[in-house]
Amino acid sequence: MIDFSKIDYKSPTFLKIAGTVVLFLLILYLWNSMSYKPNKKVIQQKQEQLEKLRRDIQTAKRAAKNIDKLEAELKRLFTQYKLVEELLPGKRDLTDFLKKIDLVAKQSDAKLVKIEQKPSQQVGYYYEDPYNIQIKTTFHGLGKFLSLVANLPFTALVRDVKITRANEKKYSINVSMTIVAHHMKSEQRIYKIEELKKKKPGGKKKKKIRRKAKKVPS
Repeated sequence: MIDFSKIDYKSPTFLKIAGTVVLFLLILYLWNSMSYKPNKKVIQQKQEQLEKLRRDIQTAKRAAKNIDKLEAELKRLFTQYKLVEELLPGKRDLTDFLKKIDLVAKQSDAKLVKIEQKPSQQVGYYYEDPYNIQIKTTFHGLGKFLSLVANLPFTALVRDVKITRANEKKYSINVSMTIVAHHMKSEQRIYKIEELKKKKPGGKKKKKIRRKAKKVPS
């Protein structure tokens, strides 16, 4: 411990140390009163801005990771889209459809009764091309017919299947259904991912001419 009774308060060394301490305290007081206090709010605002900037940087880093994942998923979906696009002809081809459905009917031991072409309907970037079809067949033949339709070299969906009893030896059921094929015009096709931001589905709709049902000779 320091024995204050033995300190020579009049010695030059003590006076020098005391003067230095007093001068330091005076400078600290002047800095606090003239610089720190007036700028305390500014310093606090800067600290808050710095903390906000740090939080924004962390958020941006997380968002960057999510963007990379989204881009990877978009590329995967775009690749799948291109595969499906290859199954979509550039226009509706009734003759080609009739040939393929006739071949399907023969392979499944079914009899085509009627094929009726319905107007095309635009759905986003592509068109639906419905056909009302009536056939005579058996339950086994119907299963084979639907299986062959699903494996046609173009997209085809079967809707509204209705079955009634047939009074024939060879065919036990009458079946009516709607087969929906699809096509996509060249100007609506997407060749690059960036085009998704520019191209819009739709366009001027052309008036469709309804054709009469075509009877298939027995």
